[in-house]
Amino acid sequence: MTANASTNIVRHVLCVALACIAGACATAPKLPAGQRVGDAMRAREVHALAEVSTHPRDFYEHTVLIEARVEAVCQKRGCWMKVVDGASSAMVRWESGCGGAYAFPKDSTGKRVLLQGAYYPRKLSQAEIDHMAGESSKDVEFVADTHELNVSSVLVLDA
Repeated sequence: MTANASTNIVRHVLCVALACIAGACATAPKLPAGQRVGDAMRAREVHALAEVSTHPRDFYEHTVLIEARVEAVCQKRGCWMKVVDGASSAMVRWESGCGGAYAFPKDSTGKRVLLQGAYYPRKLSQAEIDHMAGESSKDVEFVADTHELNVSSVLVLDA
């Protein structure tokens, strides 16, 4: 192989590598500004809760990033939230459980949030509904047949 051919190969490899790096930088999603609670949040496609609720099975068994508005938060330990988006709603709990390493901000009611976690169907018992109603700072309707997000990270979005 000649020195000229080697130089051309090296140039080609460098051009391909730079194009890949530039493409990754140009298309990498970025997280909006806000207060993060929990583990690191990975930037990825954001789905509105209303969109997810339309075709929920498409989102089962995947880590998803969902945007919604907080309707209620556990005022005792910050271990659950109820989020809404239009007519859609879901319960949110920490992967680590109530009393784990993290707590939802008790003052986040009414704020927009990004939630990173697993989305799945959930049936709440009447005892769970009564328990959460007693921990909420306002009168909130909890339904037995719902969906839940088991999250590792929450980003309370800046206004």
